Amino acid sequence: MKVAYCLIVALVCWTASAAGPERDRVHQKIAECQKELGSTVDELDNVKLGVTTPETGKQVLCVHRKLGIMDQNGDIVPAEYKKHIEAITDDKGRLTEFQGCSTPQGENAEVKAINFDKCFQNVLQSMGRD
Repeated sequence: MKVAYCLIVALVCWTASAAGPERDRVHQKIAECQKELGSTVDELDNVKLGVTTPETGKQVLCVHRKLGIMDQNGDIVPAEYKKHIEAITDDKGRLTEFQGCSTPQGENAEVKAINFDKCFQNVLQSMGRD
Protein backbone atom coordinates (compact mmCIF):
# COMPACT_ATOMS: atom_id res chain seq x y z
CA MET A 1 0.00 0.00 0.00
CA LYS A 2 2.83 2.38 0.88
CA VAL A 3 4.51 1.64 -2.44
CA ALA A 4 1.31 2.45 -4.36
CA TYR A 5 0.91 5.68 -2.41
CA CYS A 6 4.52 6.67 -3.13
CA LEU A 7 4.04 5.94 -6.83
CA ILE A 8 0.90 8.06 -6.95
CA VAL A 9 2.64 10.96 -5.22
CA ALA A 10 5.61 10.66 -7.57
CA LEU A 11 3.33 10.62 -10.61
CA VAL A 12 1.44 13.70 -9.43
CA CYS A 13 4.70 15.56 -8.80
CA TRP A 14 6.10 14.54 -12.19
CA THR A 15 2.92 15.63 -13.98
CA ALA A 16 2.98 19.00 -12.23
CA SER A 17 6.64 19.56 -13.09
CA ALA A 18 6.26 18.44 -16.71
CA ALA A 19 4.29 21.59 -17.54
CA GLY A 20 7.05 23.72 -16.00
CA PRO A 21 9.19 24.14 -19.13
CA GLU A 22 6.16 25.17 -21.19
CA ARG A 23 5.07 27.62 -18.49
CA ASP A 24 8.60 29.07 -18.50
CA ARG A 25 8.45 29.42 -22.29
CA VAL A 26 5.12 31.28 -22.02
CA HIS A 27 6.53 33.67 -19.41
CA GLN A 28 9.56 34.30 -21.63
CA LYS A 29 7.28 35.22 -24.55
CA ILE A 30 5.21 37.49 -22.31
CA ALA A 31 8.39 39.33 -21.30
CA GLU A 32 9.47 39.65 -24.95
CA CYS A 33 6.10 41.09 -25.94
CA GLN A 34 6.03 43.47 -22.98
CA LYS A 35 9.42 44.79 -24.06
CA GLU A 36 8.37 45.11 -27.72
CA LEU A 37 5.15 46.89 -26.80
CA GLY A 38 6.67 49.06 -24.07
CA SER A 39 4.48 47.60 -21.33
CA THR A 40 5.04 46.34 -17.81
CA VAL A 41 1.57 44.78 -17.57
CA ASP A 42 1.00 41.04 -18.06
CA GLU A 43 -2.13 41.23 -20.19
CA LEU A 44 -2.66 37.46 -20.03
CA ASP A 45 -3.14 37.86 -16.28
CA ASN A 46 -5.64 40.63 -17.01
CA VAL A 47 -7.59 38.31 -19.34
CA LYS A 48 -7.71 35.74 -16.54
CA LEU A 49 -9.09 38.45 -14.24
CA GLY A 50 -11.65 39.56 -16.82
CA VAL A 51 -9.95 42.90 -17.42
CA THR A 52 -9.23 44.08 -20.94
CA THR A 53 -7.73 47.36 -22.08
CA PRO A 54 -6.94 48.68 -25.55
CA GLU A 55 -3.47 47.09 -25.20
CA THR A 56 -4.68 43.64 -24.14
CA GLY A 57 -5.31 42.27 -27.62
CA LYS A 58 -1.95 43.44 -28.92
CA GLN A 59 0.02 41.72 -26.20
CA VAL A 60 -2.06 38.54 -26.14
CA LEU A 61 -1.78 38.18 -29.93
CA CYS A 62 1.96 38.86 -29.73
CA VAL A 63 2.47 36.15 -27.09
CA HIS A 64 0.45 33.54 -28.97
CA ARG A 65 2.23 34.37 -32.23
CA LYS A 66 5.64 34.06 -30.56
CA LEU A 67 4.58 30.71 -29.12
CA GLY A 68 3.75 29.70 -32.70
CA ILE A 69 0.21 28.67 -31.84
CA MET A 70 -1.55 31.57 -33.58
CA ASP A 71 -1.03 33.30 -36.92
CA GLN A 72 -1.26 37.02 -37.73
CA ASN A 73 -4.99 36.64 -38.45
CA GLY A 74 -5.70 35.25 -34.98
CA ASP A 75 -6.22 31.72 -36.26
CA ILE A 76 -4.76 28.72 -34.47
CA VAL A 77 -1.82 26.87 -36.07
CA PRO A 78 -3.02 23.29 -35.45
CA ALA A 79 0.30 21.40 -35.28
CA GLU A 80 1.95 23.93 -32.96
CA TYR A 81 -1.15 24.20 -30.79
CA LYS A 82 -1.23 20.43 -30.41
CA LYS A 83 2.41 20.42 -29.25
CA HIS A 84 1.67 23.25 -26.82
CA ILE A 85 -1.28 21.55 -25.14
CA GLU A 86 0.48 18.17 -25.08
CA ALA A 87 3.33 19.87 -23.20
CA ILE A 88 0.77 20.95 -20.59
CA THR A 89 -1.17 17.70 -20.13
CA ASP A 90 -1.51 14.17 -21.41
CA ASP A 91 -5.05 13.81 -20.04
CA LYS A 92 -7.24 12.98 -23.06
CA GLY A 93 -10.26 14.76 -21.57
CA ARG A 94 -8.27 17.94 -20.98
CA LEU A 95 -6.75 17.75 -24.47
CA THR A 96 -10.29 17.64 -25.83
CA GLU A 97 -11.24 20.66 -23.72
CA PHE A 98 -8.23 22.57 -25.04
CA GLN A 99 -9.16 21.60 -28.60
CA GLY A 100 -12.50 23.27 -27.97
CA CYS A 101 -10.59 26.56 -27.80
CA SER A 102 -8.97 26.08 -31.21
CA THR A 103 -11.46 28.10 -33.28
CA PRO A 104 -11.50 31.54 -31.67
CA GLN A 105 -14.13 34.00 -32.82
CA GLY A 106 -13.84 37.75 -33.19
CA GLU A 107 -13.94 40.63 -35.62
CA ASN A 108 -10.14 40.92 -35.79
CA ALA A 109 -6.98 39.08 -34.77
CA GLU A 110 -6.68 40.83 -31.41
CA VAL A 111 -10.25 40.00 -30.38
CA LYS A 112 -9.74 36.40 -31.50
CA ALA A 113 -6.57 36.25 -29.39
CA ILE A 114 -8.41 37.51 -26.32
CA ASN A 115 -11.33 35.11 -26.83
CA PHE A 116 -8.93 32.22 -27.35
CA ASP A 117 -7.04 33.13 -24.20
CA LYS A 118 -10.24 33.34 -22.14
CA CYS A 119 -11.16 29.82 -23.24
CA PHE A 120 -7.63 28.52 -22.64
CA GLN A 121 -7.45 30.12 -19.18
CA ASN A 122 -10.80 28.55 -18.26
CA VAL A 123 -9.44 25.09 -19.06
CA LEU A 124 -6.26 25.77 -17.09
CA GLN A 125 -8.30 26.96 -14.11
CA SER A 126 -10.48 23.84 -14.26
CA MET A 127 -7.22 21.88 -13.99
CA GLY A 128 -6.27 23.86 -10.90
CA ARG A 129 -3.55 25.77 -12.73
CA ASP A 130 -3.07 29.43 -13.41
